Amino acid sequence: MAIEAEIDGMRLISTNVRRTHITELLVLDLLLGNKLVGKCHYFQGRGYYPPWIELDYDPWPRGLGLEVKLFRVFYDILPDQGRFFISYVRDRDTLNMLQSGFSPVDTPLGLSLLRAGFTWFKNWYFPEGGNEGGLKLQANKVLREEDRRRELEELSAEVKTPEARQVIAEMLAKGKP
Repeated sequence: MAIEAEIDGMRLISTNVRRTHITELLVLDLLLGNKLVGKCHYFQGRGYYPPWIELDYDPWPRGLGLEVKLFRVFYDILPDQGRFFISYVRDRDTLNMLQSGFSPVDTPLGLSLLRAGFTWFKNWYFPEGGNEGGLKLQANKVLREEDRRRELEELSAEVKTPEARQVIAEMLAKGKP
């Protein structure tokens, strides 16, 4: 299965799609308008292991105002309880804010993930071993609406920026994503 979509007239396509030694795991390059967004690992799930997608991300879509729409594609692909991992080594603003003690949701990357619909976050600032890769944020898609509301309320208590607080308040008032 490839990842494909259209975002503001630009095609999001998968190239160099290949299977790995893990049957459910695909590796691919993700292009938006013929420009590399990043290398992607897409685990399609097995038994009680939920699907996840990891993107070694180049944040250039943010400068074009496309980042939230790009992340919404991943949100829509993943089933409930799916996980999205996204590297931030090329995202200096996010890296600096996280190193300064801000919540993942306060960062430009985290705020875009939140706006795309994700409500649970973890900063993998010290991955546990060789296969986990480098610095990344994890964003999960919730199973139930009551979990989503609880996670948003918890985020509201931990964020520091007015912008993040406002987005969370709007999401709580609106209800479902």
